[in-house]
This record gives sequence, structure tokens and C-alpha cells, in this order.
Amino acid sequence: MTSCLDNDVEQITYTSETSITGFSLGTLHIDRVGKDKNGEDGAYVDTLDCSNYPFTIDQINRIITNKDSLPVGTYIDKVITNITYDAGVLAYKPKGSDNDTIWTSTDSIDFTEPVEFKVYAYSGVEGKPYKVTINVHQQEPDTISWKKFDNNPFSAGNLSEQKAVYANEKVYVFGKKNDETTCIEYTKVINVSVPGEKEPKDNPTPWTSVTNVPTDIDTYSATAWGGNIYFLAGGTNKQLYKLDANTNDVTPVGTETFEMLIGGNDTKEELYAVINGVSHTYKNGVWTEDANPFTLFPAGKPFFSNTTTASYNSDITTTIALCNSTTANDTAALVFNRISSDNKWEKRMQNLPLPNLENVTMIYYDGKLYAFGGGYGEIKPFSQFYCSTDNGLCWRPVTECMAFPAEVPDTENPNREYINFPDLYDTHHGNYSCAVTPKLENGTSRGNFIWIVWEDGSICRGRINRLGFTPKW
Repeated sequence: MTSCLDNDVEQITYTSETSITGFSLGTLHIDRVGKDKNGEDGAYVDTLDCSNYPFTIDQINRIITNKDSLPVGTYIDKVITNITYDAGVLAYKPKGSDNDTIWTSTDSIDFTEPVEFKVYAYSGVEGKPYKVTINVHQQEPDTISWKKFDNNPFSAGNLSEQKAVYANEKVYVFGKKNDETTCIEYTKVINVSVPGEKEPKDNPTPWTSVTNVPTDIDTYSATAWGGNIYFLAGGTNKQLYKLDANTNDVTPVGTETFEMLIGGNDTKEELYAVINGVSHTYKNGVWTEDANPFTLFPAGKPFFSNTTTASYNSDITTTIALCNSTTANDTAALVFNRISSDNKWEKRMQNLPLPNLENVTMIYYDGKLYAFGGGYGEIKPFSQFYCSTDNGLCWRPVTECMAFPAEVPDTENPNREYINFPDLYDTHHGNYSCAVTPKLENGTSRGNFIWIVWEDGSICRGRINRLGFTPKW
């Protein structure tokens, strides 16, 4: 039989695609700390727009996560989500439930544990589930965290007049035993991987003495330069020595005699010292008196130096050297600078001076100069860092995050570790030294540690938390 009726039935084909194509968050709550009306710190809950935090969708493995973690204290137990997906119905499995729930943009979802989402296509196809994880930082990124290593005494006993330098994955400490015999000790601070661990803990190894060292070392002269360590030894007429950071062999360098070793410039391959009372530069194996000789470096104090390259010209460097002043009634530490384009040392006139702290130390860390040390006047030892971002011209006390803890024992938890830097400074008679581990260029979170070594060889290790995050991009 035939029909002359037209076929007006429209055939509809439903898609079987079941992909989630976009994921973002709404506004969440976050814990904050602020000042109350009395100026005291107080906790409160604030809101945080999280819509700009990017989420990565791994379509192959069906994983959705934010590589850039949300700030510490963000609540993720009641989360509003914005999700785009292929045509169909989106469902998720709430925490503690075995059944799927149809998703709507107004749902408040608990993400304290990963949540599974899946798309049901109109064709009847059930998509494979996506595992959605929201990462939240567990540490304040800009806060420095400290750890103390107590059971690691110097093999030579207590050391005074210390200076620490870093070279070839080791921290070397130059010091005096019983205020008489000089010695050099080192600990390896970048260690190999341990089976079962994602990354090494980089805890310090036991201290080891460097053998066959000259007598009467000027411990304050230790300077890391060119991957090795240089120092002076001898009486009135000191000689220059090189400590090979690979073999720990110590050899004399040249026949010149020195008063002081100021620092080094790896970029320009120059070493700076004082010979016959005036500044000299070591370049290409030769010591040369500076064209504009400098004579104002004070003797008998450790110098801490750092070189940076100018942002506007990679051929220009600035070397900063710092020590505390021995002049009576001097309220500021001494800062000296040398710009490579001028090739001369100058005493820096500080706009905001660094207080003349006892046993002052300067380090270059996180792209800034930091100084700290013992007390001065009403300033207590190790009470705070001072920071300079302009090569020692201005020094400002750091009031947040970058800090030395001054914790007290917890009577309810006597086994809890606590660190009190002012007490440590007093307990160790002001004898300490400091070195910084550079960031390792191997794609891991290793390095970037501050190592403070005390009189007995115990160590406090600190690092800004964000510098310890493994890169995820």
C-alpha cells in the first residue's frame, strides 16, 4: 500500500557528550585577623571572591583541581560553584551520601573531601565521573616557619667568634674553640632522597671538622666566592687561603699579606680586601690597589656582603658590605657600597639607618636584604628583622610575617617544641652565625632556607612558606 500523506515527523538526535567544560567558584568565607577598636589583634570572618582562581580540567583522567591554592583559612564546607557542561543533566555525590544529587547553581556543597560529578546525556549515556578537589593552603605563604635541631653539637665543642658561609650544599662555620684555637666545621644541608619520600627533608648532617687548616684563622674573614671559600689566617700579616668546597682541601693563595677580607663579586669575578690600609681588588689572579683607594673599613669585625645586578643594565652591579660600628655613640651600623661602573667604595649615607645592633648579620633573601642580631638600646636581641629593598639606603623594621618566634614552654604539652630566639641568643652568650641556602634550580621546592647556627652547634632553620611550595605550573 502507498500513502500520499507527507511525513512531517522531525527526527531529533541527542548528543552523547558528557564532558564538564568549565568550573569556577563563587564567594567564600575566610578567617582573618585584624585590629579591634583597642588596637589589639582580633579574629573575624570575611568574604573572598574566588571566581578568578583558575581550575584545571584534566579531560583524560577526569580530574578538576586548582593548582593555585586558596588562601589559608578559606572555608570550603559550603561552596557555591559555577559549572558548564555538555547538554544533559549534571549530578554530584554529596559528602556522606551514596546517591547522586542533581546539581544546581545555588547548591552549597561540602568540598572538605573530593566530590564526584558526572554528566548524564539526554541520549541516556552516563558519563564517567570527574573528581573535583579544592586545594587550600595550610600555611600562610608569606610567614616564615622555623625548626630547631638540638642534637647536632659541634665536633670541636662550643665555638665563639663565628661566621657561617654556604658553598656546595654545605654550611661551613668558622669559629674559635675556648676562645683560643680556630677551626672550621661543616654540615651538609642538602641531602639525597630517602626511599618512600617525595623529596629530601634537607636536614643537617652531623658536624665534621675540616682538617689540615692553618692556625690563627681570622674567623670573621670567611667569604664565599666563585663556588669556594676564601679566608685569612696568620698574625698581624695575614695570608689568603682557599677552601675547596668539593674536596675540603685548604691551600694558600699568593704571597700578599692582608688586614681584612671584605667580600666578593661573582658577577664581575672580583674579590675585595684591605692591604696596607687601603682597598684592593683581586681580578684575573692579580691584586691591584683601587684607583680610588678606600681606607674607612673598621678592623676586627665580620663583614657581610652581597652583590646585585641593576635591573636597567645587566653590566652594572652593586656590592653592599655591612658591619656594626665600633665608634662610641654611633647609633647606626656601617654600610658600604661599590657600584661597578665607578669601581670605588663609598660609605653609604643611610636615609633610614639600620640600628647599630650587636653582632649584626646581613643576608640576601627573597630578593631583599635583611639584617638582624643582638640588641641595641631598647631593642632586644633577635626581636625583629630589618629589611632594605634599595641596597642598604633605607632599613625598615619588619612588623609582619617575617619574624623570629619568642615562644614560651607549653605547660599543658611539655613535649611540644618551642623556639625563643632572644633566649637562645642569651643562652649562647651572643655566639651565633648565619648562612642562606639558595633555591635549587631543579624544579623542586628545595633550598631557600635560613640557617642560624648557635654556639654549641644547634641549628634553627627557617623559610618563608611560599618559597617551599613545589611549582605546579
